[in-house]
Amino acid sequence: MLITIAFALMLVVLLAVFVMQRGRRPGGGGLFGGASAGSFVQGTFTVTGVSDRPGAGDKNDQMFCTVSGTIVGPDTAPTDVYGDLVLTGKTPWPQVGSDMPVVYKPGKAETSWRFGNLEVPPAQ
Repeated sequence: MLITIAFALMLVVLLAVFVMQRGRRPGGGGLFGGASAGSFVQGTFTVTGVSDRPGAGDKNDQMFCTVSGTIVGPDTAPTDVYGDLVLTGKTPWPQVGSDMPVVYKPGKAETSWRFGNLEVPPAQ
């Protein structure tokens, strides 16, 4: 009997924690949280450092480039980050001062950014 009461009490506490955490997420969150593509915003990555271009690519003509830079965009202060790009032999090598498009979650640019553009839904 004591085990049943303890188990029921643990379930009530877990449910209370779940409900409280759900209310803290922007938009109320969902059952499992997770971010939808709509939670990303567009920003700009300004290159402040770039690795040297290798003499040749690998067997697939790919070269790996490490860049560092600053992300600027809505809902975030300028944020210094670094990352890697895979480029082909015909792709221009990034230059210090170049601007590149990035997407990121507002307030989490350091951990959620990636190169690219937000997809615009087709007009109907």
